[in-house]
Amino acid sequence: MNQDILERLGIKIGHYTDKKHLTGTSVFIAEKGAIVGIDIRGSNTGTFNTPAFSPKAISQWIHAVVLTGGSTYGLESAIGVMEALEEKKIGNKTRAAIIPATTGAVIYDIAVGNSTVRPGKKEGRLAAENASYKNLKQGNIGVGTGATVGKWLKGKKMKGGFGMDFTELPGGIIVAAFVVTNSVGDMVNPQTGEFYFDSGGFDLKDKKIDKMPSGLWGLIDTTPSNTTLAVIATNVALEKNQLSKVAELAHDGMARAVFPVHTMMDGDVIFALSSLSGEKKKLKDTMPFTAIDIIGLAAADALGKAIKNSILHAKGISSFPSFKD
Repeated sequence: MNQDILERLGIKIGHYTDKKHLTGTSVFIAEKGAIVGIDIRGSNTGTFNTPAFSPKAISQWIHAVVLTGGSTYGLESAIGVMEALEEKKIGNKTRAAIIPATTGAVIYDIAVGNSTVRPGKKEGRLAAENASYKNLKQGNIGVGTGATVGKWLKGKKMKGGFGMDFTELPGGIIVAAFVVTNSVGDMVNPQTGEFYFDSGGFDLKDKKIDKMPSGLWGLIDTTPSNTTLAVIATNVALEKNQLSKVAELAHDGMARAVFPVHTMMDGDVIFALSSLSGEKKKLKDTMPFTAIDIIGLAAADALGKAIKNSILHAKGISSFPSFKD
């Protein structure tokens, strides 16, 4: 990814990585704020303050999106991010204090590391403090440290991680995707060894499901350590309702890259951002609804590529080898 792309998007990325206990936190910071749209497709989510940014809510922009491990316990890291931003006077100036507008979501990674160690306020603060426009690392970093994939009954267990990619449109328009892959489903077809994003192959006949699954969890064969989370960022000026549609369309990229996806045990969430700090381009001579579709299609493409990168850059851990392994 180009070294200047985060600055053009107006988004800083920071990570806290705990390689010993296999967990971590990633934060996306827009110092002047970013308009946000959110789309939730998973049925087992753990989120922070998402209702405040729904289409019917008054809040229009955020200063930070926090993606963290530690399951619901990890939501405490968002408070640490807020405190770090408050000290830098980044946030909404209210009558009594500066309050950074913050949202986020969690993955369940505590089954692969030390279940008693979860990111908290300290770890969130550390992630925020090292945020920069140059933080382009992928794989076992931040929220991707303990991420794993391929945990359904016909899946191939593999190390997931943190990934990114972007799609560039005419006129210098950028749509970037940042993702942590920690899904029930696979990114790589166990039958062919090919990435679903490249080759398709979603036919259940190929999965050789010859009887209905039974047991407590049914579709999955381990404890539910799942969820794919993504942040979409564009340098196009869009409103909250438009970004909500972009986030919805971006889920198409997740569906092309992960199988199965959006299951009852996944907590899949996408946050779409248009930062007030970066470039603010417009699609000229294009109807507003067409512009949204174009950005959404580009977001789906970028997310599919980012998911693939999260697997290619991951390093194996116990019981979850990397793709390269």
